[in-house]
Amino acid sequence: MASLLRSIISIFFGKFAGLIISILFTPILVRVISQSQYGVYATVLAGFSIITLISKGGLFDATRKVVGDGKDDSHRVSKVVSISLLIGIVYALLAGIAVLLSSNLGVLPATYVPYTWAIILVVFFGNVYAVARAAFYGIQRESIAEALNIGRQLVYTSVALLLAYIGYDVVGVFTGYVFSFVLLCILGLLVLRRSIPIEMPSRDDVSEYGREIISFGGYQLIGGVSAMLLYKVDLLLVESFQGQTSAALYQSAIVPAEMIWFVPSVIQAAFLQHTAHLWSNGDIDTINSNLKEGFKYAVLALSLFGIGLFTLADSFLSVYFGPSYSASSTTLQILLIGTFFLGTTRVVTPVLHATGWVRESEAITVAGLCINLVLNVLLIPKYGIIGAGIGTGVSYVAIFAGNTLLWKRSPLRIVSLRWVVRLIAVQLIFLAVFYMTVSSFSYSPLVSLLVFPPFGLLMFLSLNVTAGYIPVELIREFLHKVQLDR
Repeated sequence: MASLLRSIISIFFGKFAGLIISILFTPILVRVISQSQYGVYATVLAGFSIITLISKGGLFDATRKVVGDGKDDSHRVSKVVSISLLIGIVYALLAGIAVLLSSNLGVLPATYVPYTWAIILVVFFGNVYAVARAAFYGIQRESIAEALNIGRQLVYTSVALLLAYIGYDVVGVFTGYVFSFVLLCILGLLVLRRSIPIEMPSRDDVSEYGREIISFGGYQLIGGVSAMLLYKVDLLLVESFQGQTSAALYQSAIVPAEMIWFVPSVIQAAFLQHTAHLWSNGDIDTINSNLKEGFKYAVLALSLFGIGLFTLADSFLSVYFGPSYSASSTTLQILLIGTFFLGTTRVVTPVLHATGWVRESEAITVAGLCINLVLNVLLIPKYGIIGAGIGTGVSYVAIFAGNTLLWKRSPLRIVSLRWVVRLIAVQLIFLAVFYMTVSSFSYSPLVSLLVFPPFGLLMFLSLNVTAGYIPVELIREFLHKVQLDR
């Protein structure tokens, strides 16, 4: 438990820093480029995300899982990382050839053609960078991986904003995006070689570990692509049916809705390699204990940020993106309901994957994607971005339900319904009191964001400490570990 807590703390601070960078980047960007250009940026970035994810072949999760299985054997770790790097380069070359052929044959959509060079460079350097970060995750030195990611985000945002400001617009933004991967890929390899020897693997090593890496990565790829499409296909369909301005509005709802996944994503990032190690040692009791605690804190974090954002949606969009984006407040509220359910799922799925239920879990994600596609195609033409929010939210709930049933079928101990009902009841009390309080006062958007969040935090802590869901001892232990890490 101590090693898991250390990993969670390292990942927490890394992702928190990344979140702050992202929070600062977006409102500056939307004021440097026009709303239609922001729609182009969001659409192209969605396509980038899908292509780069496919090119990785699930290597990030596969590497950290296989390394985590035997992290104490340094010779084995070196072999696994070297093989993963080799596979990543092969995948990148194949993906680069596919992108070039698609561009030359006219298959690649016209919107992406000016950025073909950027896609190819990000695919190649991004694959190597991903394996380097995964290696540090696997040996449970997540702080190094997160430091690399913070560095990449800083390089990306600073260069992108500078180039966009001096007149290069969206091209400048993606130039900064590419440069960040090139620079941090090189730095990541230099740091990696200090901890893990990298050498050309033998044919026997490739045969022994390569099949496992490719197999696990393949299943992760299926689920990963489905999840990525789940997060991006609605935006692409909005742009197709409604145009770039609607895409910009919908993106302004997606960005804060996904921000509430911050804590669940931290837990998710720590659980896979730790659970793999515990599972290989047959320690199911610790896995069950970690899963219950992770589920609880995911619900608490999602409730705190989700309820706050749901209640202050209009004020947040007006201040963060600008008054012209407040039209997406209803869509944001709809998305928040769905992201609450999918956020709790993100804690459960890495445990299911590490304990042998990866195929079934990924099949549920694929089913959720199909639901998302059908509902979005039906609803977007008639209801616009609100229809997109409804379709995406319903698919998120369906994925939650499917993984809950899978959790019940697995050898892991599922949390009791009574325990969940009591936990949720406290959060609903917080929702009712906070919503009524905010509705009773009429302030400007900026004043509302300055006054109500601190009040809501105090109310949330009071309710959950009183109910026993946030032990005072845990807060003290957390603060003590933070001081020691510093």
